[in-house]
Amino acid sequence: MKIIKKLIFLIVLAASGYGGWIYYINNSSEVVAYRTEKITRSNISAVVSATGTLNPVILVTVGSQVSGKINKLYVKVNDHVTKDQLLAEVDPALLLAQLKQDNSSLENARIAFEQTERDLNRTKMLLAKDFVAKVELERAEQTYRQAKNSYESAKTIIERDNVNLNYAKITSPIDGVVIGQSITEGQTIQTSQSVPDLFKIAGNLNEMKIEVNFSESDINKIKVAMPVTFTVNAFPERTFSGKVKTVNLNPAGLSTVGVTYGVVIEVKNEEEVLLPGMTGYVNVILSEQKNVLRMPLSALRFNPPKEQTGNTISRMFGVQPANTNVNIPRDTDKVKTVYLLRDGALVPVQVTMGAADDTYTEVSGDAIAEGSEVVVGLQKSKK
Repeated sequence: MKIIKKLIFLIVLAASGYGGWIYYINNSSEVVAYRTEKITRSNISAVVSATGTLNPVILVTVGSQVSGKINKLYVKVNDHVTKDQLLAEVDPALLLAQLKQDNSSLENARIAFEQTERDLNRTKMLLAKDFVAKVELERAEQTYRQAKNSYESAKTIIERDNVNLNYAKITSPIDGVVIGQSITEGQTIQTSQSVPDLFKIAGNLNEMKIEVNFSESDINKIKVAMPVTFTVNAFPERTFSGKVKTVNLNPAGLSTVGVTYGVVIEVKNEEEVLLPGMTGYVNVILSEQKNVLRMPLSALRFNPPKEQTGNTISRMFGVQPANTNVNIPRDTDKVKTVYLLRDGALVPVQVTMGAADDTYTEVSGDAIAEGSEVVVGLQKSKK
């Protein structure tokens, strides 16, 4: 009797659970439906992407060859300058004092040289009359050569002083725009250890470049003159264009992705809205197919729910199951099976894939057309 009672209890419990489950399925506020996107006609581009920094094509750092106090600044950041235009002046007082001192040394060296020259000529005359020994002529010649060298050295020092005096006037080496300045009037600069950087001058902001590093797996795909598109944070909704100028065969170094190689992108900047130092998010266009049918790549990852016994499972998804009686050929690398939604039912079709980017793939096939609804996943929708 105890066994019979337990058996009856289990049967009642199972029936109650099944009834509750059926009630839940039939009265749930949400059911699952298919999520679709339309097959559209547009362009498909195969790209490789990286991030780089915008810089002027020509960027010159202007320093000072002499130490001293900055007496005067003639330009400021964003000023346009021409070649040899005066940018700043270093106080020349110490340079002038040095020049005066070296001029005195030059005069002394000149006097000594002229005296040794007269002595040499006199010794030659005396030797000709046998009034002095030959050794005296040798000594006079040696003294003359030493004095001549000292005189020439003193003249060289004067030339150096004049060059340094000219260096006190700091000029622009190119036509361009001042994009950086690291000095102020009254500041003292020292050149004893290294040349201080005073100004940065961009040659022409109408032409810019982006220096990008690509991984070794991508660098073999990139060729000179390939078209490039990129965006910057300052204009997130705008796409700029350029082209590959150089591909550096020398590795740039190691990174988290392995060995990288430098690529220089040439960019036109007629509006001068792109500024040095901006980050460029670069896409090098390897190939492009225009005006082709395309579908989301997510459609390739969709698998319909397995058909199960009874109408209850169908009601769970709120749709008709796929027609499993259709003989679907085997997929290949280029031919794939996707599912269209027609009259609420799944229709498996095969499409041939072409070029692809990160979001879409080119497709072709007799069973598809622009506007076809391709299934990309499942979603919950209100009953």
